[in-house]
Amino acid sequence: MNRQRLRPAYGPEELARIYATPHDHRRWRDHHLRVNATIEVARWMCVTMGGVETAADLSCGNGAILSAIPAHDRHFGDYAPGYAYTGPIEQTIEQIPPVDLFVCSETIEHLDDPDVVLKSIREKTRWLVLSTPVDAWDDDNLEHYWAWSRDGVEEMLTAANLTPVVYSTLDFRPSGLPYCFGIWGLR
Repeated sequence: MNRQRLRPAYGPEELARIYATPHDHRRWRDHHLRVNATIEVARWMCVTMGGVETAADLSCGNGAILSAIPAHDRHFGDYAPGYAYTGPIEQTIEQIPPVDLFVCSETIEHLDDPDVVLKSIREKTRWLVLSTPVDAWDDDNLEHYWAWSRDGVEEMLTAANLTPVVYSTLDFRPSGLPYCFGIWGLR
């Protein structure tokens, strides 16, 4: 199995309740390592791809990943209020200018139509850093609409005209935590 819908999409009122405040990754110990690994992939992309002047993260939570990227101009956004770009990524992506690097960390599994969002991101950026749970078929996180394998994610990325440059895995399942995360650097 490459991809599985876990639950139907929520309406705007329920989403506003769920995402009333920006996500703070510091609440979970596995998220510290995932955020740090995502930052390292993003920094590697910045150096390898020849430097980054502009970057965006429209599901930035507490902004830790985008803040760590050596870009001159950064565009922070989130579904929750508190940033210049607030609301669903499907809408805020249209509001930002084109950027060199886009960060999409732990987001696509929350989206009703991740394929459309990935294609929109492709239209706005040269490079993408993406992370998402992989092989989370029994995911009980009620915010997650989707589960997929690495191949399933890469099929979506290919369909969006994104090409993997680097891939990393963080598998917390041996320690009893529920997730294995895939982190991609793409052009």
